[in-house]
Amino acid sequence: MACRAPLVALALGALLAGTVAARDPQPARMPGAAIESCVDHQAIRFQPDDRRAILDAADAATVAAALVRRYPVVERDGLAPRAIVLWRRPGAGWLYVALLEDPAKPDRHCFTATFVANRVDVTRSLVSKYFGESTAVD
Repeated sequence: MACRAPLVALALGALLAGTVAARDPQPARMPGAAIESCVDHQAIRFQPDDRRAILDAADAATVAAALVRRYPVVERDGLAPRAIVLWRRPGAGWLYVALLEDPAKPDRHCFTATFVANRVDVTRSLVSKYFGESTAVD
């Protein structure tokens, strides 16, 4: 698994082009990207100006633990996220997108679920960290 980690990181980086680095107060505007569902043929399609960031490993672990505590079925069904995207979906507010390695394409990720971000205590600080102090949490 360790030898595949750089490949997976590279694939995630390419998939989420347009995401921002931690502590970057001005998210980049890049062409949209899509993440396929792990369970059906739907996909999340990001628009060029959507605010989104893949959480660093420590932040992803914190959010994943909070999601598993709130929704135990996530872990019970083997869907605990391996990576998480924080995304401001137009018309829906901030969401966490839970990602797993795609079973059909091991070098890519797919999403298992989205979660309303304001139900997780650390969301306000993560929005500030990834998008700057002036970004509001819906």
